[in-house]
Parts: sequence; structure tokens; C-alpha cells
Amino acid sequence: MLNAFAIIFHLIAINIWVGGMFFIIMVLGKVVSSLEVPEQLAFWKTILKRFFIWVWIAAIGLLASGIGMIFYRFGGLANTPTYILMMACLGLSMVILFAIIYFVFYQKFLRDLKTGNVAASRHQLRVIRRLGIVNMVLGFCIVVVIGGGPYLL
Repeated sequence: MLNAFAIIFHLIAINIWVGGMFFIIMVLGKVVSSLEVPEQLAFWKTILKRFFIWVWIAAIGLLASGIGMIFYRFGGLANTPTYILMMACLGLSMVILFAIIYFVFYQKFLRDLKTGNVAASRHQLRVIRRLGIVNMVLGFCIVVVIGGGPYLL
């Protein structure tokens, strides 16, 4: 029963994170680009602040439930199927990349915005977007590994 709850939580968390990235990158970005630059920056400040709270919740929950399932369900790394280990490596890569986005580029964005450096703020947003795309692709790879792993490996 505990394993079922962990898997359900895991799936919901990855959907929140990857789906959120897809929405922000593929939909919201196009809409926001039609606003004036000061409005864009204010909008992104608010959106990213709220989204990143959910990403932190998802990332911490995914790490906790993932590690728990590896030890609870499989008895440790030695007994864990290859596709689960692949998913774990991709997931850990996502968390590390998100930490870089958050602690480096998002913080630079906030500092640049606070000092009124519009050009630097926009540059940080472009970097965040590019890294977000990489993270989204990693998330899609996880979905492929989850769905196809048991059948392909």
C-alpha cells in the first residue's frame, strides 16, 4: 500500500513539474512576449516565484519518494531494475539543473530586476528559458523510460 501511494505521488509530482514547464515555455512565453518589457519582467517575476515553489515541493517529494521506493520496494540499488536507475539518474539531473536555474540565474534575474538593469534581467530570463527547455526534455525522457523501460530494457 505504501508503494502505491509513493508511485501515485511520484507521477503527480512529475506531471506538475514537467507539465508546468511545458505550459510556461510553449504557451505562456508566447503570450507574455506581446506585453511591454516592464510588464513582461514583472509578470515573469510573479510567475516564476509561484512556479518555483511548486517545483521545490515536487523535486523534494520526488527525491524522497524515489529513494524510498528504491529501498522499500527493491531492497536497495543492487536489486533495482535498470530502467528505474535510468529514471533516477535523469531525475537527479533535473533536480541539479533546477537548483542551478534557481540559485544562479533566477537570483541574478531578481537582483538585476531590483537594480533596474532591464537588459541583464532579460538575458537571465533567456538563460532560464533555455535551461528550462533542457529540463523539460529530461522530463520527457523520464516519461519515455517510465513507460517503455519495462518493455525495452
